Amino acid sequence: MQLLSRALCAAAILAATGSAQAFEPLIETTGFTLGTNASEPVPGIALIGETANSASFSLYGITEGFPLSVDSAFKAFASDYRFWQNEYEIGVKAGYKITGITLTGSFYGTLAPAQWTMPGDAGNDLGFGFGTYHTEHPLESNWATAKDLNGRKDFSLTLGKTALEGEFTVSFNGRNEVTAESVWYLDELSNEQYWLGSSASAGLGQLTMTVNIAAVPEPQTWAMLLGGLALAGAVARRRRQDA
Repeated sequence: MQLLSRALCAAAILAATGSAQAFEPLIETTGFTLGTNASEPVPGIALIGETANSASFSLYGITEGFPLSVDSAFKAFASDYRFWQNEYEIGVKAGYKITGITLTGSFYGTLAPAQWTMPGDAGNDLGFGFGTYHTEHPLESNWATAKDLNGRKDFSLTLGKTALEGEFTVSFNGRNEVTAESVWYLDELSNEQYWLGSSASAGLGQLTMTVNIAAVPEPQTWAMLLGGLALAGAVARRRRQDA
């Protein structure tokens, strides 16, 4: 969560200092426009479904950029680490508000520790989360994690109930670390010794963002509703008086 908090604070500083570049629209939906501030390369994103109340996006660019794998063959140890951060800008259209954002996906990993008289070691450690920066109120999702994963682990992240209007930033943040430790191996046939390697990999799969939207009644609609309620109250009172 600390990584996500630091990323959101950085976004806030950018917005406050005016350093962010102009909003560049990428995808139009009924209730909002999704774009970028063009401050860094943007991973691929695609609209995959839209209803009157929601829009769903495939974050395939993040999925493709996240995987890591290592193999410690012929050396004692191998490791790799990646911290991912990327942002999109969202501009909510007049007459609408965003009532929630949900992210679903899966971690996957493989572990193959070397096996001999004593085993080697293989590991992975993953984390992913997202948040929004809207005026002075950052919002953070829950944080998905997986450690020493040999298979698949699904996750779902959400901001919970909210109401976002105007323009704001949605920031995705993650980490991926893989390690492999060899064992010293003696080939009895050739009488040669070398490091017998372990291997590990980890990544993300099927990353999807769903944005829920709702129409905001115009002022005249509220006025008509309140007028109707007042009229209904007056009629009810008259009936009680006549009874």
